[in-house]
Amino acid sequence: MLVLLGMAAAVVDVGKLVVAAQRAQDMADSSALAGATRLPYEDKARTTALHTVLSNNDEGLGMPATCSTNDVTFYHPGQTVPGYGELGLYAYSITVTVHVPVEYGFARALGINGAVALRSCTVMRAPAKGVPICTMWIAHTTPLNYGQPMSLLMADGPHYAEIPGSFGFLQSPPGCTATWSELLQGCNLSFEDIESSFVTVGDSLWATTGVDVGLFVKALDRDVNGCGRLERGTSGIYAADTYTDYHADNPRIILIPLVTYIGGTGSNAEFVVERFGAFWLEAVNGGQKTITGRFIDYTLPGGDPNGQAQFDDRIFATSMLQ
Repeated sequence: MLVLLGMAAAVVDVGKLVVAAQRAQDMADSSALAGATRLPYEDKARTTALHTVLSNNDEGLGMPATCSTNDVTFYHPGQTVPGYGELGLYAYSITVTVHVPVEYGFARALGINGAVALRSCTVMRAPAKGVPICTMWIAHTTPLNYGQPMSLLMADGPHYAEIPGSFGFLQSPPGCTATWSELLQGCNLSFEDIESSFVTVGDSLWATTGVDVGLFVKALDRDVNGCGRLERGTSGIYAADTYTDYHADNPRIILIPLVTYIGGTGSNAEFVVERFGAFWLEAVNGGQKTITGRFIDYTLPGGDPNGQAQFDDRIFATSMLQ
């Protein structure tokens, strides 16, 4: 009988523990990823992580998960994350541990009432190594003034030293499968289009010249095909979005390289990417050749974080470390 009970415990009760362990891991993963999007604000990150566990706690499984404030740990720039190493400037990390208790059945006859499955997940939020760009440039000397409204003036040429806040237009990155206008509008882009439009700090990009004001107004404001960024970004699921609370794929968010002009004219005018800015578009004025909006904090979905970055462009990406 003891042998049979032992076999039953191994098959049924250990199976329960395996299921509980996977449940704990799944919830640790999701809560750590959710919490990481709120870093570096620890209170917000902790609240988000705990709420994620609570909201996904399906009692119907008979395996309620628990997670307390003591189960959430943070790491700051310069600190060492176990299994990863030292975090660079502007990189933060969160570890969430989830508990799932299991009540045994057959093993009770052997004096073992149950166990607790523990699983953890660590996620880093750090500056993105690269971004899928909109085919625009902004002078890297432009004050970013995060969250503050600002108006940017279209440059008449690639040289912008005497025109603060100027912007212009770029060719599609080499090898990109999307056209200039498709990237400027950010409309109906395929996964390949997005992947091939990524650029990183230090990359060289070249100017697009002769852009008619009407073309960029149609791309950024509205056009007959309904692909204008403002038109799409202020309707449907995006109607209630604000610059502090938005859907990550809102078309009003323009990821723009901040560049230094190297030299050359026309389509041979070369720029080097210094950093990036996430610009929340609010208005387009073709007559004055200006765009109005503000730079915002932005977490890039699916981006690749640089845990050793020494720059703060407020465009971040998250990644599971362990």
